[in-house]
Amino acid sequence: MARSNVTNTAAQKLQDMIQSGTLQPDQQLPSQSELSRQLGISRASLRESLSMLETLGFLRIEPGRGTFVATSMPTSSGQLASRALSGRYDKQDIYQTRLYLESIVVSLVANTVSTATIAELNEHTTMMCAAWDKNDLVGVVNHDRDFHHAIWGACPNFVLRDMCLSMADEFAATRSYPLPATRPARFVESANEHFAIVDALAVHDGDRAAAMMQGHIRNTAAAAGLILQPLPHSPIIHPPARDNP
Repeated sequence: MARSNVTNTAAQKLQDMIQSGTLQPDQQLPSQSELSRQLGISRASLRESLSMLETLGFLRIEPGRGTFVATSMPTSSGQLASRALSGRYDKQDIYQTRLYLESIVVSLVANTVSTATIAELNEHTTMMCAAWDKNDLVGVVNHDRDFHHAIWGACPNFVLRDMCLSMADEFAATRSYPLPATRPARFVESANEHFAIVDALAVHDGDRAAAMMQGHIRNTAAAAGLILQPLPHSPIIHPPARDNP
């Protein structure tokens, strides 16, 4: 988590430099060794920051040439640059895994969720909306991440919690990926889905929370052009009757 925070802080700084005009369109960034020194972070964290900003459309990375500021800036009111998910797994599989895991986790969280966690989830969604209004796309992704991490952290089943956390980087990629295809209306829908999940958790309705989470992840996947398979419904198997001794 510490490295993730460093990565996000660096991405925020670079985004601010681009939006303020300190870094101009088509300007080449310094070498990674120089840029990591300027930002005071490791080259591994820098690469993750650059990858995030490329995904969001602020940068373009040209193999063999370097990293450049994008010609046109992404905005929260228009189309963003498109970039495919990269990594160890196919994006369809990652979304499908999120659909399974996060719906189970949120249903369990509903049984034991505290008022402090409810307040935290509402705050993350409110801050996500505020970031969108300021065209702070890195902030949108970060607050979205914090919303889901807070749900995982409240899971009473530590195995499921740790499974989600171990996939945090892969899951995070699915949250930034749909932004290139996002319309402002979809962002409003996404924020409302967050609030609907919180409302279900607040009344300890695990079934509704799971349904809201499933809808949220399905809609997020659809923004990336993906249709997810429905969750399987396992029949209840009763043990065979036993004769009394």
